[in-house]
Amino acid sequence: MRISHTLLILASSLIFMVSRAGPSAPPANPLHLRAHHITASVADLDRAAAWYQSMLGFTVVERGQHGALAFVELAAGDFGVALVKNPSTSGTTNERTNIPHWVHIVFAVPDPNATYRLLQSKGATVSTRDDVARGPVRSFLIKDSEGNEIEIVGESP
Repeated sequence: MRISHTLLILASSLIFMVSRAGPSAPPANPLHLRAHHITASVADLDRAAAWYQSMLGFTVVERGQHGALAFVELAAGDFGVALVKNPSTSGTTNERTNIPHWVHIVFAVPDPNATYRLLQSKGATVSTRDDVARGPVRSFLIKDSEGNEIEIVGESP
């Protein structure tokens, strides 16, 4: 009887500790930051804007010029993509840091498998680490018309 009483106390203590811990808390975000937009340099503004519209469903919000810097701002919901073309640079090297130009944009979608199939049917070249013949796609990569890398992932539960 003494052993079962001890086990009961241990089990009760464990249940109490687990219930106080609750579900795992999300990472802290004291500034309440959220993604607003990204900016990518492109060689051809019109071609890139058309790609984001036809392939991903973005709409043009604004076109303009700031000095020598031409731009197109696009939006899908509350997220934006700004495309910039500076005629004084080739778009392949960041002149301030002298490193190759690289952009990696990540979008979350409810059903990455369906999105994979849709973008593939629209002509996007998609690559994945998942074996699409054996199961659903969980994430994949495509490139925009300018070679910028876009990753599509499933939304977090």
